[in-house]
Amino acid sequence: MDIWITGIGSICSAGAGSNALFNATLKSSINTRTIKVRSGEEQSNIPVCSVNDGSLCLPQFKGINKLDRTAKLAIAAANEAWLQSGLNESEIDPDRISVIAGTSRGPVGKWEETYKRQVSRKLQLPSFAATGTMAALSGSMSQFLGVTGTSLTLSSTCSSAASAISVGAGQIVSGSCDAAIVGGAESVINEAIISVMKSAGLLGYNENDEKTCKPFDIDRNGLVVGEGAGFLVIESSDHAIKRGAYPLAKLSGWASGLSQSGKVGVEESGEGLAKTINNSIIMAQIDPSEINYINAHGTGTILNDLCESKAFNQIEGLSNVPVSSIKPITGHCLGASPGLEAVLSVMSLKECYLPHTTNLENPDPQINLNLVKGTSQKVKMNHVLSTSLGFWGNHASILFSSIS
Repeated sequence: MDIWITGIGSICSAGAGSNALFNATLKSSINTRTIKVRSGEEQSNIPVCSVNDGSLCLPQFKGINKLDRTAKLAIAAANEAWLQSGLNESEIDPDRISVIAGTSRGPVGKWEETYKRQVSRKLQLPSFAATGTMAALSGSMSQFLGVTGTSLTLSSTCSSAASAISVGAGQIVSGSCDAAIVGGAESVINEAIISVMKSAGLLGYNENDEKTCKPFDIDRNGLVVGEGAGFLVIESSDHAIKRGAYPLAKLSGWASGLSQSGKVGVEESGEGLAKTINNSIIMAQIDPSEINYINAHGTGTILNDLCESKAFNQIEGLSNVPVSSIKPITGHCLGASPGLEAVLSVMSLKECYLPHTTNLENPDPQINLNLVKGTSQKVKMNHVLSTSLGFWGNHASILFSSIS
């Protein structure tokens, strides 16, 4: 059984919609703003990649204003994928449609708001009892779309959306559902989360905010935090054909794993990630040399980029495959990043473009990869690999293929 992708949707600092993400990547269009963050007695101006609020105030989203911002972003992205898939106009069994959503931090906005209300002794809102749960993410999406199949929110840190895609695909293969809305959402543009990431030494710095995130560059020194959501509609090819749906691409391979590398989770050798990548390639039944593009996790931290490089180098035939990262465009959206990168991967296949890594000027000589820099390249593609890494050793690999 093939699993087809029939809809994609995204929202991030690049704009609302998958086309906005794709075009921003090709044009190196970076949208950042600065927030003030306190860490002890020190206050810093930190660049972030945030979503324009106007994208969440459209008439079709009336009624979601009481939800956590993470859920709002998820609904915006999922709705685009849902409409593009045509499931809204098809005769479907809602019990056979699943929603699997990934997030690293969950509804932190609601948790923060609840705490502030307690401290200030303001009247609590009854809705917080439901909107402050992790399950509010998948639950609100299912309610909005009117589906009644399996509804799950899961977390595997920064590989969460990739894990959600894998779980949804597994449900289709097992026959538990006909189709699934899968991906991830994250909104952590708040002082509490960003100050912790700053104290951990994860955030980058540059006098020019837009130059802060520099994946694979010799001068890289950390990431930029972003927010957003990316979702796919995946379904069995039989179900899609029966309702006359048009496939954008095929989900041909997926795998996840964990390295025994402690809480930081990035294994310098890259061995664990290499095994996971190889498992996804075996599932797809292709040779590594057939892959045309790798969308890397590429955070711009020194250790992450080295880990991925070593992982790719351990798989024969993968070292020469073009590699890039879109983190300078989206920021690091934690658990949502693999969802956004899945959308970009499908767009790359569909439009036959190799996205370049914005801000990559002087590649690190320790990174022995075929890095795409300068400008994006028009090229025929059949297979795209997307990789993800996260705290506690979580990692994932997904393969997208053209419909032959």
